[in-house]
Amino acid sequence: MPGEPEGALRAELLEQIGAAQAALEAQLDQLQHAANQGGSTAALVIAQNQLSRLGGLGQTIEHARGVNLVSIRAEVTAVVAATLATVQQARAAAAGSQAAELALHEAQAEAHRTTGDFLRDFYERRIFDKHLHFASPEDERAYREREEAYQRAIQAARAEGTPEGDLRAARLAIAQLEDAGAHGATDSPDYARLHHRLTQNEANLTQALDKQPTPEKEAEMDAALAPSEQVLLPPELAAAFRDTGVTVADAGEGHGVSNGQIRASQMSRA
Repeated sequence: MPGEPEGALRAELLEQIGAAQAALEAQLDQLQHAANQGGSTAALVIAQNQLSRLGGLGQTIEHARGVNLVSIRAEVTAVVAATLATVQQARAAAAGSQAAELALHEAQAEAHRTTGDFLRDFYERRIFDKHLHFASPEDERAYREREEAYQRAIQAARAEGTPEGDLRAARLAIAQLEDAGAHGATDSPDYARLHHRLTQNEANLTQALDKQPTPEKEAEMDAALAPSEQVLLPPELAAAFRDTGVTVADAGEGHGVSNGQIRASQMSRA
């Protein structure tokens, strides 16, 4: 019957759209969470726009007939390809964000513990005092004034409860310890161990903070992702779509796409 091939094509296209919608919807919560945490909204906006476009295509397919239905096939393929690329990017971004957030939490917690131990050992137990020596009473008085100022500043920074506060506390503790070291504390067997622990924690927390999103990084990401035409399709997906009879433009056709990647918007029906 004439209606059977048309019905089969309609069912095939609707199945592709449904699968793409399901894959995209599965990422929306993570993208929304990332946006709520101050991350980029570009990926979320792209995903929402693609979801809306998929829904519109589904309605069009429901009412399309004959040659119109056949002509929609290339558009469906392109939109589904772009959607799958977005899903892959969303998964990678979510995994990277979660790893960076966990690393920051761990680095902050360790830095907080270390400066807490430093406050106890340095100011309460005063484990370095017996090794200190001064050139004059004035020299000692100036040192003790700095010592009090360092203690107050470290305590205030830790009390903020932020990664930045704990980083500042670690740096203040290092400065205090090195001040003591300049007055003989390096003779203590505890000096090198504590100095290493503080500097290592400071470096780890600095690195973890550097990997966090910033307005500048988000602006760059927004600019890169905003146009949906810029979504690049990985080579393996491009090959899969070529097998369906759809051809794609690649770097060899002068579009400036490297490493065999292609743009979903460049897809055209063979």
